[in-house]
Amino acid sequence: MQPLKMQPVLKEVIWGGHRLADLLGKPLPEGKPIGESWELADHPHGCSTVADGPLAGKTLRWILERHGEAILGNRTPASHGTARFPVLLKFIDASERLSVQVHPDHGDAALHRGGESGKAECWVILHADPDAWVIDGLRDGVTRDAFAAAVKDGTVEDLLTVRPVKAEDVIWIPAGHVHAAGPGIVFAEVQQTSDVTYRVFDWNRPGLNGKPRKLHVADALETINFTGEEPDSGGRGRTANETGLLIDHLIDCHAFSLSRIQLDGRPWAAETGGGYTALMVLAGAARLVAGDVAMPLRAGDTVLVPADAAEYVFEAAETLTVLAAAPPGNAPTQ
Repeated sequence: MQPLKMQPVLKEVIWGGHRLADLLGKPLPEGKPIGESWELADHPHGCSTVADGPLAGKTLRWILERHGEAILGNRTPASHGTARFPVLLKFIDASERLSVQVHPDHGDAALHRGGESGKAECWVILHADPDAWVIDGLRDGVTRDAFAAAVKDGTVEDLLTVRPVKAEDVIWIPAGHVHAAGPGIVFAEVQQTSDVTYRVFDWNRPGLNGKPRKLHVADALETINFTGEEPDSGGRGRTANETGLLIDHLIDCHAFSLSRIQLDGRPWAAETGGGYTALMVLAGAARLVAGDVAMPLRAGDTVLVPADAAEYVFEAAETLTVLAAAPPGNAPTQ
């Protein structure tokens, strides 16, 4: 199968804005705060479609049910067409701060949220206003009882680790890790296919309907990792550093691998290694070639390269920055 350029699903949220149009060329509706663009999604709450080519208009679910092994090889259950695609890719505009939240692991999600998986994720910052920040976990020594008391009396902010961020920073968020994005940040998110979020604190603001958004304090307290011992991201750092080519291996967790590839004026080829590769273009432009297909790429594009494409090549790259998500242990190499 040829690479599939995807059409996203846009999500209106109270903390969204218009920067996905300004920075990535997304066609956003006027007057609505769009916070999430689900670029590659196979979920009941949003399923992306193919933007053009022979399969234009077909959903990712439809394609997996009929061509699962061609897309994914035989490395994942989804190759048989029944399980969901293993990752969900998003662009996110946090014009206002997100809620303080946590995601469950697979065991908790399976037990309490039937049909959902756990949710580990990674953020790659595209834009950050001056003095931008994220919440990246709890302060050392915070216990379950102390956190529960702080939520009850409204002092939870005192127990959070605030971290300044800038463009190109990478934030690893395993299940059980308390987190939030501050205002003025645009980022790419690669996560397990799940839409389970437990909100702990939402800054006392109303939702789109004018009423406070629902909190999930009891679920969060059962999910948060209070031990301070969390899984490593598995990233190996910079694996290529040549004229016109940089490759940073960011994540290699139980659910996906993630690499950032930067090209300037030179071609570069990679093998699919028997699994899918999902590409998110963060900046620049290039031409993607796989078999007999040549596809133009620009910032904001997301492309699914099927497993049976075997190889894909970037040509005519102009200061291209692209994320490549793949199965665990299957990051692209030279």
